[in-house]
Amino acid sequence: MSFQASLRAGLLLGLSFVALPAFAQVADDADEESRRNDIIVTGLAQDDSYAPKEAAVAGKSPAPLIEIPQSISVVTRTQIEDRNLFTIGEALQTVAGVTVMPFDGTNPDYRARGFVLDYAYDGVPSTFSSGVPEFDLVIYERLEVQRGPTGLFRGSGSPGGTINLIRKRGQDRLTASGALSAGSWNNYRGEFDIGGPVDATGRLRVRAVAALHDRDFFQEKSHTRKITSHAAVDYDLTPSTIIGASLSYQDTRAETPMTGQPALTNQQFLNFPRNFQHLPSWNLFKETTVEYAGEVKQQVGDWSLVVRGLHRQIPREWQDAFIQPGTGVDPGTLTAIYVNRRSEGENGKTAVDAYATGPFTLFGREHELAVGYSWDKRTSSFLNRSQMPARGTPANSRFSILNPDIVPIAPYAFTSRTDTDLRQSGFHAQVRLRPFEGFTLVAGGRISDFNNKTWTRAPSPNPAFTQGARANGKFTPSIGAVYYLTDNVTVYGSYSDIFTPQTPQRADGTVLDPRIGEQYEAGLKANLFNGQVNASAAVFRSKEKNRAFADTANPGFFVQAGKASIEGFEFEVTGRPMPGLDLVASYTNVKTEYEVAPAAQAGTVFDVFTPRHQYKFYARYEPAALGGAFAAASVNGQSGVVGAGIAGVREQAAFAIAGAQFGWRFTDQLRAFVSVNNILDKVYYQRVGSINTYNFYGEPRNFLVTLRANY
Repeated sequence: MSFQASLRAGLLLGLSFVALPAFAQVADDADEESRRNDIIVTGLAQDDSYAPKEAAVAGKSPAPLIEIPQSISVVTRTQIEDRNLFTIGEALQTVAGVTVMPFDGTNPDYRARGFVLDYAYDGVPSTFSSGVPEFDLVIYERLEVQRGPTGLFRGSGSPGGTINLIRKRGQDRLTASGALSAGSWNNYRGEFDIGGPVDATGRLRVRAVAALHDRDFFQEKSHTRKITSHAAVDYDLTPSTIIGASLSYQDTRAETPMTGQPALTNQQFLNFPRNFQHLPSWNLFKETTVEYAGEVKQQVGDWSLVVRGLHRQIPREWQDAFIQPGTGVDPGTLTAIYVNRRSEGENGKTAVDAYATGPFTLFGREHELAVGYSWDKRTSSFLNRSQMPARGTPANSRFSILNPDIVPIAPYAFTSRTDTDLRQSGFHAQVRLRPFEGFTLVAGGRISDFNNKTWTRAPSPNPAFTQGARANGKFTPSIGAVYYLTDNVTVYGSYSDIFTPQTPQRADGTVLDPRIGEQYEAGLKANLFNGQVNASAAVFRSKEKNRAFADTANPGFFVQAGKASIEGFEFEVTGRPMPGLDLVASYTNVKTEYEVAPAAQAGTVFDVFTPRHQYKFYARYEPAALGGAFAAASVNGQSGVVGAGIAGVREQAAFAIAGAQFGWRFTDQLRAFVSVNNILDKVYYQRVGSINTYNFYGEPRNFLVTLRANY
C-alpha cells in the first residue's frame, strides 16, 4: 500500500477514536427523543427487520413494498450480521431468483431472470460492468434488489434488474458495534462501526466504519487481504436543509485469485481435487477503490429537493498467466498453452442524480410526483502487455499444469493502451395516482442519451477515439397498477423496459437500433402476522428484442431480428411468523430460450447459467425459554445447468447445499456463534466454464467462529 493510501486509511480508522468522547458526552447531556423530532430522516436504517416495510430501489423516495408493482427483495443489516454476510456476492446468494457467477476471484457477476444485474448507489445509477471492484458489505446499511427492467431511472442497462446499495450514514444516537471472526483456511476478519451526534442538539452526526479481512481459500495459493474504511457526516444546515458527505476507501491485494479450474481438450472436467491450482504463484491483483459521495436535501413544505453525487476512482494493476482461450489441457501430457499479461490503469466513475418529489392534490385526492435528471460517466484507461502464447526457454508454449510457476512473467514494457469513455444522461418522471381508495396507478418515463467511445493506441495506427454504441432521445416507459384486496394484501400488474445500444451495422451502413428488454409482471404481496412477515408471489414474461441477427443476403452485416424470451414465476416469504423465529424462503422458476435466432439456436436455452428451478431457505430460532441459545439452518438448491460446457459431457447436475449455525447470546450486547457452510461437504460446481477456465468448484465444508458485540 502506498504512503498516501495508508494515511487515508489511518485517518478514516482514527476518526472513531477522536469522536468517541464527544459521542459519549452527547449521550449523557441531550435528550434523544427531542433530537429525533428535529431531524429529517433520509435513510431506511430504522427499518431493519427481516420484513422491512419500505424500499427505495423502485423510485426516488421510499415506498411501501406492497405498493411497488415489481418484485423487490431487501437484505437488511440485521440479516447481514446474523448470517455473517461479508460481500455483496454473499448477500445476493440469499436473494430470490439471483444466481452468483464467480468471475476473476474477487469480483463476481450476478444474474436474475436471464440477465446480469446492474448497480445503483443510494439510488444513483451506475454503468459499471463485470470485473470492476465493489466495496465490502461493512459500509452498507442494506441491499435492495429489483428484478426485471429498471430503465425508468437508469436509462440503458440490463433487463435483469438493479442492486441498490444503501450506505451507512451519520446517526442520531450513539451506537457502537464490532465483530471478530476466524475460520477455515486461515480466514480472519475484524470490523467495527461507531457513530452518533457530535453536538448537544444532534445537528451534526458522524459515523466511522472499518474492516480488515485476511484469508486463504480452499484452492491452493489463493490469498486475499482487504482493508475497508468508511466515514460519513450529516449536518442539519437549517431545520429544512440537510447536507451529507462520505469518504470510502478499500485496498485489496489478491494473490493467485481463484478463477476456477480448466477442462480437458476432450471437453471433460479435469476432475482434480478441489484444492488444485493450475495458476502460477506470482499471479497478483492489486486494487484500490476511493469513493467520495455527497448529498444535499432541501425540504420545501411536503416536497423534497435532492441532489446526490459520487466520484469513484479505482487504480488497479495485475500480472498473471492463464490458459489461452479456446484451448484446454491435453489429457495425455497434462500440459496447456498459457497466456501471460501485465496491466495497470484506472477505472473511474462520476455521477449526479437530482430530483424533486412530493405530493399534489387532484380531484380532491392526494397523489405523488417525482421528476429529475441524472448524468453519469464511466471511464477506463489501461496500459497492457501480453504474450499469446507465453513462451519458455527454449521457445515453446506448452507448460505442465502441475508446475505452472515456470510460466514466464510478461515483460514489463507495455505495448498498448486502451481507453473508454461512456456517458449517459436523462430526464425522468414518475407519478403515483390514487383515483379512488385502495387503488394506485404508477406510471413514468425517461428520455435518455447514451454515448460510448473507445481509444486503442500503440500498436494501433488510429490515435483518435472511435465512436461506439450510442443512442439519443431514447424513451423508456414504465407503468403499473396496485389494488388493495384487504388492508394488508395487494394485487398488482406492471410493464417496464430498458434499452442497450448496439454497434453491429446494417448493409446500408447504419447501426442497429438498441436492444429492448421488456417485461410484463403480475403478482400478489402481503403483510402477514401483524406486519411481521412479508410474502409475495409473481409471474413474469420478458423479451429482449432487436438482437443482432446475421444478414444472410449481405455477409458481414446484420439485421435486428433476434429475440430471446424469458418466463417464470416466484414466491418469497421473509420475516418473523412467531416469536424468536426469523426466516427467509423463496422459490423461482425461470425458462429462457432463443425465440428468433439462427437455426442452430432457435428454441434452445438462452441463458445457460440460470437454473430452471432455484430455492433458498434460511431459518433462525432463538426461543426465550433457552435463555440465550440460538440456532439456524439453511438450504440452497437448484436444478442442473450446462453453463459454458456441453450437455451430457461437462455440466452440473441438480444439487442442494445445507448450512447450520449454533450460538449463545451472553447479554443483549454480546453473542458468539459458529457457522458451518456446506455441512454435508457436497462436491459441486458453482459455475461451469469453458475448457480454459471458470470451472468453479463450490466451497467444501468450512467453519467460521464469530464474536459480535454492540452498544
